[in-house]
Amino acid sequence: MRTSLCILFFSLAFIRLAAQNDSWTYFAAPPGVNSLAARGNTILAGTNGAGIVRFDTSGNRIFVNTANSALPSDSITQLAIDAEGTWWMQQPGGISRFDGANQQTWSLAQTGLPANAVIRALKAALDSSLYVATDNGVATFKGGVWSGLNTTNSGLPTNNVWDVAFGPDGKVYYATTGNGVVVQDGVNWTSYTSANTGVTNLNNVFSVAVTTEGVLWAIGGLNSNALIRLAKLEAGAWTAYTAVSIGIGTPAPPLRKVVAGSAGDLLLTTTSTVSILQQGVWAHYNRDEIGCSPDGSIAPAEDAAGRLWVPTSCDLARFDGQAWSQQYTDLPGTPGGIMYDGIAEGADGSIWLGAEFGRYIARLTTTDTWERHFPVDHGASSNDVYSVQADSDGAMWFGLDSARILRYSDGEWTLFDTCATHFPGHFVLTSAGAPNGDRWFSFHRTSSPASSGLARYSADGQWQFFTPANSPMPLAYTRKILIEANGTAWFTTAIGNKGIFRYNGATWDSITVNNSGLPSNRVSFLAQAPDGAIWAATNAGLARYDGQNWTVLTSTNSGLPSNLVARVAFDQAGGMYVGYAPETSGAPGARVAVLRGGVWTKLIPPNWTNSLQDEPDAFFVDSQNRFWFAKLVDNFGGVYRYDPMLVHTGEPAAQPARFSVSPNPTTGRISLSLHHAQTGDARLQVCNSLGQPVYNRTIPPESAGTSVEVDLSRLPAGVYWVSVYQAGGFSTVRVVKE
Repeated sequence: MRTSLCILFFSLAFIRLAAQNDSWTYFAAPPGVNSLAARGNTILAGTNGAGIVRFDTSGNRIFVNTANSALPSDSITQLAIDAEGTWWMQQPGGISRFDGANQQTWSLAQTGLPANAVIRALKAALDSSLYVATDNGVATFKGGVWSGLNTTNSGLPTNNVWDVAFGPDGKVYYATTGNGVVVQDGVNWTSYTSANTGVTNLNNVFSVAVTTEGVLWAIGGLNSNALIRLAKLEAGAWTAYTAVSIGIGTPAPPLRKVVAGSAGDLLLTTTSTVSILQQGVWAHYNRDEIGCSPDGSIAPAEDAAGRLWVPTSCDLARFDGQAWSQQYTDLPGTPGGIMYDGIAEGADGSIWLGAEFGRYIARLTTTDTWERHFPVDHGASSNDVYSVQADSDGAMWFGLDSARILRYSDGEWTLFDTCATHFPGHFVLTSAGAPNGDRWFSFHRTSSPASSGLARYSADGQWQFFTPANSPMPLAYTRKILIEANGTAWFTTAIGNKGIFRYNGATWDSITVNNSGLPSNRVSFLAQAPDGAIWAATNAGLARYDGQNWTVLTSTNSGLPSNLVARVAFDQAGGMYVGYAPETSGAPGARVAVLRGGVWTKLIPPNWTNSLQDEPDAFFVDSQNRFWFAKLVDNFGGVYRYDPMLVHTGEPAAQPARFSVSPNPTTGRISLSLHHAQTGDARLQVCNSLGQPVYNRTIPPESAGTSVEVDLSRLPAGVYWVSVYQAGGFSTVRVVKE
């Protein structure tokens, strides 16, 4: 869609462009770890799309993928390492083994499994044979031959198998649905269920392990997501435990994986903790101790040095028996998660990105390399980043969870936790810097849609806090902060419908539909145009404030694609970008439009897919005039960059027709005084505050100093934009008609 509209936001500006193309770049979040295996000095982390990251016991890493090796796929779902050091993996083509140089792949049919079997675990036995546990039987690879185990050819009482473990006495233990723990001793098959063990909820078992001392442990329950039970078989006696009874506490998280460690140790994961049983004593670790949230659905692994490796929200964590440390895959890309004000540019031109539910702060350097920085490494409680803003002096500010703030300046990281005592349970939603060096922050508590608070950090290091209890600010969700050149701070209320409130350093005032031309009290975003006008994104259109009056653009009076405007940003070449939600929820199509040269154009990135809440977030234009945004809700991350590739041609062939206007304000007639001689016809156009042309005429070639008379007497009082176009250039002057 392309719709003509007057240019509203340039005052005495001139840009001449000879050509315009465009270019899209999509920066995807790197995949997280979805499988793990360790043996000896080799620790393997499988990913969905980036192959395998191989660590050694010193933490060194190399990347193994289809581009640099014979690895059969870059999407690895399950991993195992056998006693001979061969890597086994599940990938889209089936089951593969890889010795570092060569690989061999078998389809599921070649392994003896049905083609629709769901693989749940790969387990390497002590004799290097491989067991594949699925919902449709078990496949084994022994002596170079595949064979299948199921209810028709063995004593396996069910085909629904979740896990396999191996005892030091040669027995094989299967975790099954319906038949509990099934033990194969080479001749006989025995099932342990609630009926013959006395352990509640042991008919369905989802994880099983046997320690080096021959003690059997199993996790069972009604289903794999329930609050489930831990059971132990030792010396012929069964004992039952719950998460609470072993000291994990309440509310008890669901148990997930149990793995045998060295020297009789047991490793247990839940949805939020990692537990280690050593010499009869349990030790429990949560996010605060580990540094990042553990992913209990992936079994941990132990290396030759006895260190425990655990997948987490930050990639991996390693435990040496005394302390936890972070181990990172260092795969390049944006942080996964939901983007907020999560993109900003550093003083050197690098791009910084952060996300809620993210794993780190990402920095794309000017050499197109990626850096990763983890807030937890600098004292933060999590790696969630809700906002990223840059100061004019080059400092970067990151709004975090638990009301904490992280600053990066000249290579140094500083954590501010003063606000945590004033806004407990809040996160830092957004921030903005003032010309005098002050910085404002807004805080929000997830449990309350109307919670709000503000803090101002002055250039001299002093804090001042504002809440509805000590100021006239409304109880609302302060989504965006904008600071004018005179220091006046504007705050939007995206939830709570309280409009906009302002603070000039002494007094507060509010802007609502009742006392202004603001079209809605729900305001999601603010941006200041090059001409100084402030634009507000609302759910009833786009509103512009010129210092005196509000002007509203809607889908009915302009080319605005939707009245549900979420974001607005300006570039340095006359472009205004608008992010929006569709009038009909879920409707396919673009979510961004740009107004350039009086024409609206919808922007749809290549391979764009519409999804729930896909209106843009993290709206940002960098110093190279490239436009960045992310979807509001996109748990897999990813950032779009649009480069309009505006090609400058140097000096124009003719001098642009720059001019001044008098009188201004006017009651009717104005006189345009041309500052430069014209070498050809020029076009004069007057637009109203809606951007609609209300007056057009042609100006023949004139000499410098010539006056051109224009009669605006028939037009109603208001703000108008007078533009003169010539030889590809234009000049615009704001005129007030009284």
